[in-house]
Amino acid sequence: MRKIVILGACILAATAASAQQTVIKDAERALKEGKTAEEVVAIVTPAFTDPETATLAQTWYIPGKAAFSQYDNLIGVKALGKLPEGGEVLMGNLLIDGFGYYTKALPFDSLPNEKGKVKPKYSKEIHNTIAGHYTDYNNAAIAFWEAKDYGKAYEAWELFCTIPAKFNVNAPADTTMGEIRYNQALAAWQNENYEAALASFLKAKDLGYTKKNLYDYAIAVASQAKNDDAVHDLAKEAQGLYGKEDPNYVGYMINRYLQNQEFDKAYTIIDEAISNDPDNAQYYVVKGILLSENGKKAEAKDFFKKAIALDAANSMALYQYGRALCEEAYALGDTAPTSPKESEIFFEEKIKPLFLEAADYLERAYDEDNNNTDALRYLENAYYNLRDEQKLQDVQNRLK
Repeated sequence: MRKIVILGACILAATAASAQQTVIKDAERALKEGKTAEEVVAIVTPAFTDPETATLAQTWYIPGKAAFSQYDNLIGVKALGKLPEGGEVLMGNLLIDGFGYYTKALPFDSLPNEKGKVKPKYSKEIHNTIAGHYTDYNNAAIAFWEAKDYGKAYEAWELFCTIPAKFNVNAPADTTMGEIRYNQALAAWQNENYEAALASFLKAKDLGYTKKNLYDYAIAVASQAKNDDAVHDLAKEAQGLYGKEDPNYVGYMINRYLQNQEFDKAYTIIDEAISNDPDNAQYYVVKGILLSENGKKAEAKDFFKKAIALDAANSMALYQYGRALCEEAYALGDTAPTSPKESEIFFEEKIKPLFLEAADYLERAYDEDNNNTDALRYLENAYYNLRDEQKLQDVQNRLK
């Protein structure tokens, strides 16, 4: 009885293996008949997971061949102007799928046969096919981008960037490849894959793409990825290249030092920036904010005033100075006399002038930047303390 059971198991295994071999033959027949890649894949799919066929190069070569064949056919259709709606995206998917199946077939095509010899059957064709379609991957990425399929655009550009090293293809110049990596980063960013976007931005930079927008975007995605080290490093590098036209890089660097409680480094950075560019109002704003954060309110106010003297339309400087005046008024209010009469005199002489001056600067700050709702909130409090109902209502309307 035991021998019968073993024999039965062997028969079942042989039958299963035979069934999967039949699947491969059916898929190959469908390929030769010109069936679509989707149809060929549907036929051969059972062979992907069967141990007897999953390690055969032919199992993966057939769907790969089907994908590239259909792509080539669509190239002809496109040349005639008869490509159906969605055809560009279909072509892109065929390129990506074909690459995937072919690269799965390659290692199995290099396995030794029953005599211990390696005789690749498909490798040369696979390499030639992928190399021959190399530039098509960039076109596919553009098609995916235009279709707003940013994940696939990223994937197609990744293949475009990595194929040369693996398939003996001449890659474009570094300047071109840097632009491709930059575009790939934008695709990842659109797909909210911040870590991948940052990695691609850094690769673009390494290839020589060092335009200002790369640093700005890379810092943004690094921030969204919560990679504070990358934000600092990028800002430091950008400061050396574009610091004179954009003071924000200093701010990013200082934020990092503040997070680490490294105040001396923060002061060193901003003082060096002011020394190198003493007419840059924004640097004085940053220094003022740093001083304010360290409790040096009076010194901070002087730096905000200096920034306004250099740039009377600097919304942040105007806001920070107005805010500082409000904070000074609040502090004085805590020391006001308790007597109603004396308190009113104290308000008129000491506090009211501060609120009036603050309101002027805050209004100017909001005029320069209508998105500065913080300025409106301080204005709301200033007019409340000034008992100016009309202006208070106006501010509240602007806050709605």
